Amino acid sequence: MNDTGASEQEARLYIEDLIVESWKKLNDEVQTWNNSPLLSKGFIEIVLNLARISHTVYEHRDGHTVEDHESKDRVLSLFIKSA
Repeated sequence: MNDTGASEQEARLYIEDLIVESWKKLNDEVQTWNNSPLLSKGFIEIVLNLARISHTVYEHRDGHTVEDHESKDRVLSLFIKSA
């Protein structure tokens, strides 16, 4: 925003487009990896899960930069209160 003078909305749309394009590239790469005898299915799943975690943290924030309890409640529901 500082470099281009873009509004917050324009900057958010730009970042959203970057994320969509990155997912497209990653999905294309995964198709190549699936045909590779050098990479195990487990490794490919780990790579995808790391990307998913990063995307989720970006979308829903990390819980450290925001003073609400939403992230804490999510973690508690996943690990502590799960039934």
